[in-house]
Amino acid sequence: MASTIATFLLVSIGGLVRATKSGLGCGDAWPHCPGEVNRALIIELSHRGAAGIVIVLLGLMLVTALRNRRSAPRLVRPSLAAFGLVLFQALLGAVVVWLELDAVSVVLHLAAAMSLLALLVYTTVLSVAQDDGLHAPTDPILGKRARWTAGAVLALLLAGSYVTGRKAGYVFSDWPLMDGRLVPDFSAVSPQVRALLEIHFLHRALAAVVGVIVVWFGLMVVRRKHEMPLQATLAQVAMGLFAIEVLVGAANVWTKLNAGFVTLHLALGALIFASLVGIAAVTLPGVRAAAERRAAAPRRAAEASR
Repeated sequence: MASTIATFLLVSIGGLVRATKSGLGCGDAWPHCPGEVNRALIIELSHRGAAGIVIVLLGLMLVTALRNRRSAPRLVRPSLAAFGLVLFQALLGAVVVWLELDAVSVVLHLAAAMSLLALLVYTTVLSVAQDDGLHAPTDPILGKRARWTAGAVLALLLAGSYVTGRKAGYVFSDWPLMDGRLVPDFSAVSPQVRALLEIHFLHRALAAVVGVIVVWFGLMVVRRKHEMPLQATLAQVAMGLFAIEVLVGAANVWTKLNAGFVTLHLALGALIFASLVGIAAVTLPGVRAAAERRAAAPRRAAEASR
């Protein structure tokens, strides 16, 4: 749980780094950070420091999993994968700095971070199931739809990251329209400007499509709240946060990319993604098997003592 929360905070701080244009606060140097102390350097160092804390936490998680591999063998592989992924994420962070914030490298950096967050949500759910038992009925179809919905939200997050990387976040000064139109006129501008307009427009269009998918999936789960209360709660969280996310996205435009709203935009997106991954995780048969194994252990011990 600590690793999951720390990783979410790391993602949010990364959003602050992008929002305040502090990604090169240390220049193109990594891991060293030369230069005079200023706001950009402090924010960038806070991001690197948070990454270091996450690496330590995941290292401790791996050690704990290895020590308990006999009683909880299912936790070893995800813990090992998480530790390897965070090291890979750190290397990607270095590449982002060396490439001076190239848009594609930034998108890959965020993709790795979201993959790590998803893996940690799964590991947390599996750990809870292994430790205390988790009463959540499985449904392969629901789990598959949860994964597809989470994937759609991830695609939207990565598209938003690309918009930021290409500096296309404020090519339109109005919302929900674009230059007063639902579909902007792309023909009256230069090819360079047109590319930025198209990137921004596609992000808004994708947000609309993903919003429909999240609401459709969320309502489908909520209808089964008596059968799946935990999944229904997570679905309500995802839908509620998505509604707030839309308003925060509008505030990004209305405030001309205020750093606070830009950071909040990414943080909410990460929470929505984590909620959907949580639905998929608690619905997995493997998690249910771990819970049943834990619940059956006292019974086996009692029978053996007889």
